[in-house]
Amino acid sequence: MRRYVSAWLTTTALFCGVVTSSTSSLQAQDLDQSSSRPFIAQVSHWGRWVTLLGAGGLIAVAAVRHGEAQDALAGLEEFCEQDLSACTVVPGASGGEAYASEAAEAMYQEYAALERHARGFLLGGQASLLASGTMFLIDLLHDSGDFDNIPYTPLELYTSPRQLGLAVRF
Repeated sequence: MRRYVSAWLTTTALFCGVVTSSTSSLQAQDLDQSSSRPFIAQVSHWGRWVTLLGAGGLIAVAAVRHGEAQDALAGLEEFCEQDLSACTVVPGASGGEAYASEAAEAMYQEYAALERHARGFLLGGQASLLASGTMFLIDLLHDSGDFDNIPYTPLELYTSPRQLGLAVRF
């Protein structure tokens, strides 16, 4: 299963690299040097989608790692049901606690490592989601009105330094 996750991670990283390089060339073609939008607003217009894609990928990998950790924990529980004396907790060499059986301790260490990996991927996905939301807000606040994503909608959201409003066109 780890081999498939590793291949999936490599494919996702390659796809994100292609998307990032293609959006940067699009961004370079779309930018006008006389634009009044700040650089961060210009970058956030395309970068928000890349970070949103990254968030989805990281959260998906976290879910896969968590599933692998639960499988490892189920294996440890099954091992302990067969021989209860092997799963007694004794003082460990480093001052902590460990299982009496080396096999049970190895299973527990595998479970703990997979959970740490899942937690790290989940935190990365949340940070990427936060960055994407921030970029959406930056793009909304620095909207020049030159581009409309939905050109025929009767609803119009407008912002200015002192106003935030919603208008309905008839």
